[in-house]
Amino acid sequence: MLTCKQVCDNATNYLEGPTTFQDRLSLRAHLLICRDCRRFLKQFRTMVGAVNEPADLPEPSDEEIDALVRKLSSQSADP
Repeated sequence: MLTCKQVCDNATNYLEGPTTFQDRLSLRAHLLICRDCRRFLKQFRTMVGAVNEPADLPEPSDEEIDALVRKLSSQSADP
């Protein structure tokens, strides 16, 4: 049976990589008895999904970029 540390150390492999039947079985057996690892994998899955989602943000216009550069330049010039 896997330990909690092994589950955490190999979370990416379990969720995204190819694993053997034995690895999947060991993971499921551990998750049946360990609420903390179930919670960890759920949070990890959520984090990976959020990071991999493309942002639907509009590209800034040239005017907006110029205004930001001017603002940052004026702030760095002030001692």
